[in-house]
Amino acid sequence: MSTLQTLDRGLEAIDIVSRRTGGISPAALADELGVHRAGAYRILATLEQRHLVAKGHDGLYRLGSGALVVAGRFMSQYRTAAQPVVQELADATGCTAFVSIADRDESVAIAVAEPAARGAIGVRYTMGARHPLEHGADGLAILAQRPERDSDIAAVTRARTLGYALTEGEIQSGTVGLAVATGGAFTSDAEASIGIIRLGRPGDLDVDALLPLVQAARDSLTRQY
Repeated sequence: MSTLQTLDRGLEAIDIVSRRTGGISPAALADELGVHRAGAYRILATLEQRHLVAKGHDGLYRLGSGALVVAGRFMSQYRTAAQPVVQELADATGCTAFVSIADRDESVAIAVAEPAARGAIGVRYTMGARHPLEHGADGLAILAQRPERDSDIAAVTRARTLGYALTEGEIQSGTVGLAVATGGAFTSDAEASIGIIRLGRPGDLDVDALLPLVQAARDSLTRQY
């Protein structure tokens, strides 16, 4: 399939700018894109007109407010697509189900559902709840899909080996959680996980029975994106 080189360079420029949190100069952008400075200036001017990048007082370019608007719309679509899948998972397992994404060094729940027939094993887990990535099955599952590092904690290594994360009492006392990474189902950069949480201890979770249901929910999300 043929592509538009100008559009591709503009999108690549947005990606480069987004990764330079301290800002980037037109000259540095030109070098990374492999274009003349004049070309980089035209790309930046076009993106700035759309508020996708903004020029700071230091002359460096960073993401603009337009990128935030697009990101917000993406998250709305993301949540809309994930919610029915999460509800189905909750009903199938009888546990509270969730989808979480990585936000810097934290995990944030962006879709949460409780089983329609809620029983004693249910647990309240609110949308927008956040905690360190190294705590909780959702965060560990996200970390486990990243390349191996010497600094990885044992729980991340174990989750990477098993293909899922299993935790006890890390988010709420007396709860257990099970999660798997989505593997970049939504975008290559959207690190996410899907899983379940309930009251109890690890032995109370029938992993052999529940893991296939969680994996099927993950696959359902993948097919949508």
